[in-house]
Amino acid sequence: MTDTDLIDRLAAAQRAYASDVDPAPYAALDREAGYRIQLGVKDAVGRKVGMLKTAVHAEGVGVVAPIYADGIIAAAARLSARGVIGLEVEVGMVLGRDLPSDSATDPAHVAAAIDHYFLGVEICGTRFTDRKAAGPNGGLADNMSALGYAVGPRRFGGEVGGLEVVLEFGGKTIHAAPSKHAFGDTLASLVAYAKNQHPAYPLRAGTIITTGSMCGLVATSGPGHVVARLAHERLEFDLV
Repeated sequence: MTDTDLIDRLAAAQRAYASDVDPAPYAALDREAGYRIQLGVKDAVGRKVGMLKTAVHAEGVGVVAPIYADGIIAAAARLSARGVIGLEVEVGMVLGRDLPSDSATDPAHVAAAIDHYFLGVEICGTRFTDRKAAGPNGGLADNMSALGYAVGPRRFGGEVGGLEVVLEFGGKTIHAAPSKHAFGDTLASLVAYAKNQHPAYPLRAGTIITTGSMCGLVATSGPGHVVARLAHERLEFDLV
C-alpha cells in the first residue's frame, strides 16, 4: 500500500468523523513514515495547526502531532461531539520565546521558555477501528488520536503532583483520582521533543502545547456538558 493510499484513507475518515480505517497497514510504519502520512493528511484535509501535542515513544524519543485550529475552543464554548471517543484532563502551556532544537535541552531550559500554563481538556478521536492495533507510529500518522481541545484558565506553574482530577460528563462523575501524568510530569514530553524537533513543527514563541493526560483517556460518547477539575481549578464546556 502506498503513502497516497494511507493518506487518502485517513483523510476520508477525518472528513467524515469516522473510525473505520483498518489499522493493520499503519502498524508497520516507522516514525519517519508516520510523520509523512500525518503531514499528508493535514494537507489533504486543508486544516491549519492550532496547537501541538507532545508525547514520548517507548525508546525515549519525543514526538509531536497537531491539533487542528478549528477544533480548539475556549472555556464555556461548544464543540461538535462527532467522532469523540474520550476526554483527557491536561495541563498545557504557551511558549514565551523560541526553543531551538537542541539535544542538550533540559527541563530548566524549557521551563524558562514558557510564558504561562493553563488547565485544558483534550478531546480525543480516532480514525482507526482499533487505535491500539495501529502501533505508536500508526498512531503518530493519525495525530495521536487528537480531535480537539478546550483551553481553560491560566494556572500558576506546571506542577500537578497528587492533585485530585475530577471529570464529569452529562452530570455524572466519570473519573475521580489523584493526578498521574502519562509521562511522569508536565514538562517531560516537551523536553524530549525539544531535543529533536520535526522541521514542520518548530517550537516558536506563541506556540500552544499540551504534554499528556493526567487521567488517561476517559471514554465518552455523544453530546454532554463537560466539567473538568484539578483541585480548585475548573473548566467547563459542551459537546453538542
